Amino acid sequence: MRVVLVLLLVMSFSSSQACRFTIREIGFSSLSKVSYVLYRIDANASFIPKQQMEGFSDSNVKMFGLSVKEDKTNRVIQFAIKQDLNMPAYVLAAPDGRMIALEGDSFKNTIEAATLLSPARKQLIAEMPTTYAAVILIEGREAAENGIASDKVLKACERIESVMPHMPKQVSKGPKMIFISNEQFEEEKVMLWSLGLDTIPEHPTAFIVYGRGRIMGDGINYSEIQKGAVYKLLSIIGADCECGLDRKWMLGYQMPLDWPAETRQSLSNILGFDVDNPMVLTEMSRILAIENNLIADPDGISFEPVTIDLEMEFNDVPEIEHKSEFSGNIEDISSSSIIIYSLLAILFLIGIGAFLVLRKK
Repeated sequence: MRVVLVLLLVMSFSSSQACRFTIREIGFSSLSKVSYVLYRIDANASFIPKQQMEGFSDSNVKMFGLSVKEDKTNRVIQFAIKQDLNMPAYVLAAPDGRMIALEGDSFKNTIEAATLLSPARKQLIAEMPTTYAAVILIEGREAAENGIASDKVLKACERIESVMPHMPKQVSKGPKMIFISNEQFEEEKVMLWSLGLDTIPEHPTAFIVYGRGRIMGDGINYSEIQKGAVYKLLSIIGADCECGLDRKWMLGYQMPLDWPAETRQSLSNILGFDVDNPMVLTEMSRILAIENNLIADPDGISFEPVTIDLEMEFNDVPEIEHKSEFSGNIEDISSSSIIIYSLLAILFLIGIGAFLVLRKK
């Protein structure tokens, strides 16, 4: 009987290796420590009103106070001075060091709105819990190219929707396109700045957004849109979290975004689990601690999980930075081997059971 118990434990451990999350679900997690910093710069004090601090509590933006009097040589302060900003001034800094000047009143919510809210991001907050993903298409300067790009994106979304029933987890709504026109560029400037766009692009450009405002890959230029890159990146989002991707693709770069309590609750109701639950985060962090090789062609993705060693883990939650490179060794376990061993274990258990029945008779 001891042998039977050991085999049952082995089978239980093997089954636990199968990932129960998709890349989309991991994209909703708060694992990434990388966040934006909104600096409030004043002439004499580094004081931050409590109301403003609370306004960013549900977002991936942290506030930090700076005083010109205390540290005039600070790089952020120097940036604000060059921008000729009125005090108090506000500067938003991205994880990669880029900065943008914002306007807002010290004791009103306008700075929160300027930093976190825009029509496109409000749409993302409302729709992402039930939507597979979003394709943000930024209009270029040529109307003909914009029309072609829009058609390509919509067809890619339709194609993904047709294969969604074959993916590991079902999502109620397929991917959607969010179109940003030249006239909308100013009101979406913070979101577009976070994507790396400071001016209206010459040609249409697309970004795949999933989970909690995360970006899948990098921007897709007009040429790549025509070649079908939108579909390839969209297909990755629905794959099992052990599909062989590098972890940076599973926890992509994130735009500045509010994520209020009601949105988190709605998402938990839909998924059937809380992505911010400590036990869920621990399991996800172990998955992200695995160093996988980035596949060469996402079009060849299989929606079947690849079993890998989950015993490798970090001492802490991994920090993901934009365009950073990850390297490491992979210790793969062959899925075919696990199937063979599982079948042998089942046959052995059946044999033991039959032996015990015959012995009683």
